[in-house]
Amino acid sequence: MKSTAISTDFLIIGSGAAGLNAALHASRHGEVRLITKSGLEDSSSYWAQGGIAAVLTEGDTYQSHKKDTLAAGRGLCNTQAVDLLVREGAREVQRYIDRGMNFDKTDGELDLGLEGGHSNRRVLHANGAATGKALIEFLTKLVKAEERITVTEQAFVYRLLQDGEGRCRGAEAYLYREDELLTIESPVTILATGGYSGLFQRSTNPHTSTGDGLWLGYEAGAILQDLEFVQFHPTAFYAPDGSTFLISEAVRGEGAYLLNEKGERFMEAYKQKELSPRDVVSQEIFRQIEQQEKEYVYLDIRHLDTQRMNDHFPNLMGKVAEHGIDIKNEGIPVAPAAHYCIGGLATDLDARTTVEGLYACGEVAATGVHGANRLASNSLLECLVFSKRAVTHAAMRENKNQGTLPVWGSFVIQQEAGDQFVAFQQQVSALLSRHVGIQRHREGLEEAVHAFHTIKEKLPNKPNEYFSIRSRGLVQLAGLIAEAALQRKESRGVHTRIDFPERDNTSRHLSFQKPLEHKELL
Repeated sequence: MKSTAISTDFLIIGSGAAGLNAALHASRHGEVRLITKSGLEDSSSYWAQGGIAAVLTEGDTYQSHKKDTLAAGRGLCNTQAVDLLVREGAREVQRYIDRGMNFDKTDGELDLGLEGGHSNRRVLHANGAATGKALIEFLTKLVKAEERITVTEQAFVYRLLQDGEGRCRGAEAYLYREDELLTIESPVTILATGGYSGLFQRSTNPHTSTGDGLWLGYEAGAILQDLEFVQFHPTAFYAPDGSTFLISEAVRGEGAYLLNEKGERFMEAYKQKELSPRDVVSQEIFRQIEQQEKEYVYLDIRHLDTQRMNDHFPNLMGKVAEHGIDIKNEGIPVAPAAHYCIGGLATDLDARTTVEGLYACGEVAATGVHGANRLASNSLLECLVFSKRAVTHAAMRENKNQGTLPVWGSFVIQQEAGDQFVAFQQQVSALLSRHVGIQRHREGLEEAVHAFHTIKEKLPNKPNEYFSIRSRGLVQLAGLIAEAALQRKESRGVHTRIDFPERDNTSRHLSFQKPLEHKELL
């Protein structure tokens, strides 16, 4: 197997909105290597349907956006981070509008949508419910035009490089198509690898969202925080075969109702009705499903103008029609699905992890802006703000490579282990979905923690074999998610314990850090 070593000023791992934005900002300060596990268009950002929230009109205020974000976060937000999010985020969005990013408009004015938890219309969309796709395509075009950015696709990063003092010095990756090992040495490494919702059986995320960046950072000594907070999107399309796709919150913003199997509009009991924060809507849908025979409820848009819905959400309504649903005469079957992970690598206001030289931004990071429940359409905004802050901080520092990096040797893929890995991944997904879902309790969480411990004890430890590395990283992360949910003995935001139904105002963030003396997975 061929091995190649390169060096760069900035190494960025991940190609969603955070990774692309980081690359664009970093290219002003030096050479950039952007590396991604799949292709540039396979990130969670690409599939983000809702929109991006930003204060851009005189009728709205930063304080209002901040207040809404803090309210949704249920007392666990970092108020400084939220303030940066709403202020710097609006400027970053405006900067891209000025560069040609086309958000939806009517008569030359931006169409500002209303989504759950927001007190003002401040959510921008592009091509209706295809905002993530439009933004990624726009950023990708800019990245490809920048000579100082080199993109490496179809590459699995399996180890972060560290010098003798523990400073991150780059990464090692396996290039699938070339069957080649690539060592990238860099004084600045930015993880933008996305979240871990893809670990659950029913998820709105692409299959690549398996939390790789979290266990990579954990192995290097970085702190993981808030892993128990997994946001389930209330309205993911339900199909008997298990396939799903997101029904944008913007549809409820246009006036859609939620009905149970009896045709009752069950969200009328809540002040904000269907536009209540996502944790509230998901919990109520879950309760309705438990009380009825069908495993889904209906998103009803029969009372809305059909042509307007088709015009506003052409791709989304087209997918619904492909499944044989006539929106004029019947409701759209929906049920909650794992959607967004609030937990991640703990970072400061400049996106720095606790490992020198290692930054994290986007869904892989726990910046503190979401608290215990993310406000709708704040995720893309977070990507733009903290990826820029990571680069700004890194560029201000004197980044010099020092010392000699370790040589890791060979790397192999045992193809016969592929089928076993798929079965293993399904086993882990089933455990998470069964015991660490929307509602949790001690017995189930203890069963999950024990099961993950048993699984990892039986896994072969082959530190240079592809499927062994992925398996051990995956089960390590899944075990910590279950452990975090077990330790948080309260119900707050997206974390609901039926044995601890009340909120504990004395509780704090839960975090995990690998003991320094242990350098191998698990």
